[in-house]
Amino acid sequence: MKVLRTIETFFPYICGPANQAFQISSRLEAVGVHSPVLTSFCDVDPALPFRETIGNVAVTRLPIQFRLMRYCVTLGFWNQIKDFDILHSHNYRNFQTDSGFFFPRLRKNLSS
Repeated sequence: MKVLRTIETFFPYICGPANQAFQISSRLEAVGVHSPVLTSFCDVDPALPFRETIGNVAVTRLPIQFRLMRYCVTLGFWNQIKDFDILHSHNYRNFQTDSGFFFPRLRKNLSS
């Protein structure tokens, strides 16, 4: 099973949604459920790696094409949202959560 987790910004050593996403993914990984995090470079150091493993959690950060206030658009998400059983999006009113909701449905409708 694969639980894909999306969040607009991911820095697991702070409190809040990023820490929650990290803790859930880490605990799922510990029991054999693959739970990678798909995020962006929104509000984090651009020197952070594109891909890294933090603890036992695989993290992929995608570049931002443009932003509208805090809405960080990362078009690369659409190529990454695939091959999962469950999609768990953290926060709301962000491109990553919106993509997680709309894009799989759109792709399904286009392939029908």
